[in-house]
Amino acid sequence: MVANDLLKCMKSESAAVYERASRWCDDRVGEAGTHICEFATENRLDLTQICFVTVGSIGRREALDASDMDLVPIADSNDALNEYKDFDRALRQYLRERMSVEISKGEQLTRPTTICKLVARERIGGSKDNNRHLTRRILVLTEGREVAGGYDLNAVRKTILEAYGAEERSSGRHILSLCNDIARYYRTLCIEYKPKVEALGSDWCTRNLKLRHSRKIWYFSTIVSIAKLAERHLRGGPEYEQELLQEFAISPVERLFRALQDVQRTELGQLLETYASFLEFMSKDDHRRKLSEVSFEDRYENALANPFPVMKLNSDLLHRHVVDIIEGMQQSTRRHVLDWFLL
Repeated sequence: MVANDLLKCMKSESAAVYERASRWCDDRVGEAGTHICEFATENRLDLTQICFVTVGSIGRREALDASDMDLVPIADSNDALNEYKDFDRALRQYLRERMSVEISKGEQLTRPTTICKLVARERIGGSKDNNRHLTRRILVLTEGREVAGGYDLNAVRKTILEAYGAEERSSGRHILSLCNDIARYYRTLCIEYKPKVEALGSDWCTRNLKLRHSRKIWYFSTIVSIAKLAERHLRGGPEYEQELLQEFAISPVERLFRALQDVQRTELGQLLETYASFLEFMSKDDHRRKLSEVSFEDRYENALANPFPVMKLNSDLLHRHVVDIIEGMQQSTRRHVLDWFLL
């Protein structure tokens, strides 16, 4: 559930959106976990060395009634992966038949993997790194939520963070390689997004508004958390890493609240109210259908059937709130945000 103090910093209508999203996501995660355990029992499948992680809007605890579940199985060894992977397709079909949401197919981003592959040196900035590897490790680390299995997500996150925080990569001060990858992932999402989504058969308009809202809030919350914690841990270290893991285990909205509640509570409330408007809009089937029908050429047409101009305006307002918060930060925090992520 969403913390009461967080809900008090915004209007009741907006608070209700976050409460409903949290409950809906909790229900889907609990339901999926129950069915995964049922499947394992029926098939005599040992999942003690597998961690089932959901990323995306359910992982961020902000889905409302209409989101898919992106499920990523992570094994702690090759043996555990080999034992499980032949069951992966059947398990996903089992979940589709019993749940009210679509389950990812287990291809590309959500394909079963091992923790060793996630943190291999050649895959973190090395010769075998690519956008798929980058996306998977960043999302598991910063927005993953555990669904089932005996391999603890906290252990998965800790292993990923330790791989980034190795002394030879960060000069012992802070996790600069992680900061670089977070910024690189966000920029990768935004660059040439239109041909990418069209190649996958998705609509550009929905993707555009998600980038302007959901991904911007995720990015902003993550960089603010890292920058604020660095104020207390100038040389990094185990305590800094432990507090980062605690931040990554909560939702982006809660992350922002913890970082800004004492210094910019009013501005934060305005930002979260604007974001709640987007989440509420996207919860309606009819709204998403209308978005999918908007052509790029006619996106600014003033018509009742075209919701893009209104939601584009909402994203502009959200961006203004983000800029205002950055401008109002203490100088040292603002410098970290700009130097590590934005410049």
